[in-house]
Amino acid sequence: MDLEDNDNGLPVGLPTFGIPNDPLLRAVYDLYRPPEDSFRQMQSERNRDTFSEAFIEHERVGTLADLCVRALAKRGTMHIVDPVRLNPLWMRIHYDSIDVNLPLRECYFVEDARFWKRVVLAKSSEQCLSLKGLDDYDWRGKGMSIKYVELVEACPASLWPEKEMSELAELIRDYVRCMDIRHLQSLSEFSFRRLERHSSDTEPEVSSEVSDGIEVSSDELSTPKSRSDEGEEEQEQETEPLKKTFVRDNTLIAFKVSAEFADSDESTSDMERREARRDRNAARQKLRELKMAQEAEHEQRKQRRVNLLKREPEPPPKRRRRPKPVRGVFDITVEPEPDDGEDQILDHRNKTKYLQYLKQFDYDEDTCHHIDLSFVGHFVNLVSLNLEFLGPGEGTSYHKRHLRFSLKDMVHLSKGLAKLVNLQIFRLRNSHLNAFKLYPLCRVLRALPQLHVVDLGYDQMTDDCGPYLGILLDRQIMLKALELEYNQLDMKSVAAIGVALQKTTDSNLQYLGLAHNRLSSGALEHLCERITGTEHVEELNLSAIGLSFPRVFVEEVCRLLRNHKPLRRLEMVATPLGADLRRELICALETNPNIIYFDGRACNFEEDEEFEADMIVRRNLAMTENTYVRDTAQFPDTLELLEHAKSLRHPLVTRIEESVAQQKECFKNYPTWKSSRVSVEDVPVIEKEESDYDIWTVFALQTQQNSFLVQNSTEKAATVQEPASQKISQSSSPRSSVFSFDPNNFTLEQFREHVYQPGPGNRYNYFVEKRDSKF
Repeated sequence: MDLEDNDNGLPVGLPTFGIPNDPLLRAVYDLYRPPEDSFRQMQSERNRDTFSEAFIEHERVGTLADLCVRALAKRGTMHIVDPVRLNPLWMRIHYDSIDVNLPLRECYFVEDARFWKRVVLAKSSEQCLSLKGLDDYDWRGKGMSIKYVELVEACPASLWPEKEMSELAELIRDYVRCMDIRHLQSLSEFSFRRLERHSSDTEPEVSSEVSDGIEVSSDELSTPKSRSDEGEEEQEQETEPLKKTFVRDNTLIAFKVSAEFADSDESTSDMERREARRDRNAARQKLRELKMAQEAEHEQRKQRRVNLLKREPEPPPKRRRRPKPVRGVFDITVEPEPDDGEDQILDHRNKTKYLQYLKQFDYDEDTCHHIDLSFVGHFVNLVSLNLEFLGPGEGTSYHKRHLRFSLKDMVHLSKGLAKLVNLQIFRLRNSHLNAFKLYPLCRVLRALPQLHVVDLGYDQMTDDCGPYLGILLDRQIMLKALELEYNQLDMKSVAAIGVALQKTTDSNLQYLGLAHNRLSSGALEHLCERITGTEHVEELNLSAIGLSFPRVFVEEVCRLLRNHKPLRRLEMVATPLGADLRRELICALETNPNIIYFDGRACNFEEDEEFEADMIVRRNLAMTENTYVRDTAQFPDTLELLEHAKSLRHPLVTRIEESVAQQKECFKNYPTWKSSRVSVEDVPVIEKEESDYDIWTVFALQTQQNSFLVQNSTEKAATVQEPASQKISQSSSPRSSVFSFDPNNFTLEQFREHVYQPGPGNRYNYFVEKRDSKF
């Protein structure tokens, strides 16, 4: 039988799909192939999702079953058919075909890590995540968090579907560990319009109802009445000042009152009542005058509107003249464009002026509400929460309403944070925090037992927030890091932080960031005084604090370097210093053997000074790695220390020696294998130098030598073998005889006998072809 070569490399039985490769047929197909957009325009194909025409002659096309699995994956992942669910290969194709934009409610139950990795890489801005493997990161929790945050950020501020979002949060609460919210929707611009608009080119219309709405009562009579009646009347006028009074007959009332009080003298109370009555009448007269002025202004405004709307009379039609003959391009009469009506619009505002007005508008923080942030309380397993009020992210950075939030938002957020007992990292950045908003937040953060990092940078906090920062640090388990960069903190804040650090706690504050806060000299002195002598603050950031007296800054930092032993890292970027101050700082840095990081960029250090500071830090690092240098109890003498240092070797060399020793130990315990008899002896090859090298001549000589050697070896073996071993057949013991290969005498029976030996499967046809080509 003939063995044919498989050129295409496809396994046997693989189902394939294709079209004829005839050039004429392909040309006809390309000619009459409809465009892809035509399918969606046809009435019968409008709901079609899969187009087989797109897979013809495609290099990545799969089998029909694979295409069906992909089509089913586009339909949804809620119910997977049994044939797909029982086939691991199809399940892999199914998960790889799921769209990353699938709603969270339809994919939260998917456990495939590759699908969630595609979701995270497609929607996250962190490029370094692409370097992580499937088992190196929580892809499912991160993907669920991103999809839920997308729904939160897309929800308008005036509408929060609490029931739907709470139900969805309950479904994913066990998997979400971190949440990053940056672009919350703010209230619309129409919610912040002022009640009184700026005056425009046309005056607003005021209806007659507004002018006639003010009703003024008639004047009170000067004739006194009885005390009870007058008291009742005054009470009635005070309760209903705008109600019209009943007009009485002045003559009759005056006669009765004059007859009753003819013989009595006017008392002091009567004079007071008359003065009060006179004042009330004067007020009524002013109201009447105001009403008359408003009515006159209203009439004038109406007259002006009539004049503005009045059209000029159309001029009489002119006599049509005979058109001039067209002699060139400029003689052609061009009709004007039709009127679009913009000239008739009375409220045609200046857009540039209106934009400037919007930029200058000061939005009240109490009205800048957002959605109910208490929804974070549903995620009880949340470890990290990052919240920033950056607006919807539409590029309208001049809108201050996007960057502000109300006290109500902080109250809702605090209500949700109170339930996060596992929270370790909390960041609230790029916000407008004041004392009222910070108070409920600090009270809740203080009660969280596992909180380690609090970041309140870029929040524009003033010094009034200092006492509440003290409340935040007044806890038994101290924070590990407190980041307060880019704020406006000063003496009050530093004093509150210093008092909190003086108290005894179970843990220590490792990082304190006060960069870009305009601290005064007194505040810095108070801070260094409170920190010195405690176990807190291993890392201190004092970059760009903007002190007006650099000498005070250097003195306090030097005192801190000499006396504060827990200090390990110091950052003081962008603090210009003089030559004497720089030398004093380097001397203080040299006395501290614990500093392993020092950042003094933009401090006017020269190259020699930078090199010296770098060498000091390197010295401290070496002493930290080699602890025996400071061990005076083990090495009291310098000579003993030097001898011990000579006996030490480089860690890399030590690891290499240990690896070599392990390899030698492994070879010692390696099991020995029984040596087998050599089945084929080495045949020496005799090379003969010839001027005209003939391969077939050399091949024939080698064949003769091999046959001669084989005969000698078989004769020697026959003399050594015993009679019992000679009875063993050659087929039962293939190693007992040597197979000699002679391509000139190779037959089909020999091939069938040795076909199962190692070697190429088509060697028979190869050597037959070579033998025939020789002749």
